[in-house]
Amino acid sequence: MTGDGVARLLAAIVAALFAAALLFGAATLALRAGNRRRARRSARLEADWTPRVLAVLSGDAPPDAPGMRVAGRDRALFVDFLLRLVRRLKGPEREALVALAAPHLDDVARRARRGGAERRALAVQQLGALGAARFAATLRAALDDPSPLVAMAAAHALARTGRAEHAPAVLDRLPRFRAWSPGYLASLLATMGAGAAPALRALLADPGRAPGDRAVAAEALRIMHDLPAAEAARAAVAAGADSDLSAAALRLLAAVGGAADAPAVRAACRSADPVVRSQAAAALGAIGGAPDCATLAAALDDVSPWVVLHAVRSLKALGGGAQLAAAAARPGADLVRQAAAE
Repeated sequence: MTGDGVARLLAAIVAALFAAALLFGAATLALRAGNRRRARRSARLEADWTPRVLAVLSGDAPPDAPGMRVAGRDRALFVDFLLRLVRRLKGPEREALVALAAPHLDDVARRARRGGAERRALAVQQLGALGAARFAATLRAALDDPSPLVAMAAAHALARTGRAEHAPAVLDRLPRFRAWSPGYLASLLATMGAGAAPALRALLADPGRAPGDRAVAAEALRIMHDLPAAEAARAAVAAGADSDLSAAALRLLAAVGGAADAPAVRAACRSADPVVRSQAAAALGAIGGAPDCATLAAALDDVSPWVVLHAVRSLKALGGGAQLAAAAARPGADLVRQAAAE
């Protein structure tokens, strides 16, 4: 190719890139303009809806008042507007918002089954907050949505109902949620209330379920302070099949266990896992007695600082001041002295 040909090729490439940049810039400006128009329109609609909704909340107008009719194209915005309000209200005011949303929730249920994952997840959230009882079947179906985000939104919505009949469906899908924090999952399951405790106990006691799922159940039962769960927790500690499960079961025993559970906890103090030993030392301080002070005093020499810390605290709780003082007086027992001074 001659020099003129190369120059013409380069000029064509530059021109194409310049045209592409212009098109990209124009598209960006158009998108921003569209977003601004939608934001202005949404603000105008919310300004119009606010006094009407307040009239319903105050009892000055019924939920089916003519002024509360919403055009089809605005239903999604209206339900989102109600969702933001309902999260801040309880009692009769909340029920009034639920009544306002009711005529529009069939559209929301359809959006829960199609469109992008974020759109489906938002629809599931709206159904959970504004129509969980009516759309329970839709929410349970969403537990099997291909998107983990949608499935978690459904689990959250069903748990927040506080209705125990949803517990088995949510617990059966726990493997889907392992990417989420175990603490968050346990807190979520605990919101189902005491009615869900039998299903959680059954999960904790089931050796066929994954240890991580059983550990989440143990933590949920600890949050709920479920006394009958001590038996399943004791069995899990005695089996010692998984350190995370054993640690969670020991925390549960510390909250709800008694003297009958102490032997399993004492045995756990000899575990090869420092996390298990530390939780066992902590549990002894809650359910053990004076004879356990010797076990806890021996734990003051543990290589794990967490075991030492929990042993110090448990010795204080059980009146083992003499053993603690003797250990603190030894050379090199800086950690014991620091923990004892807390």
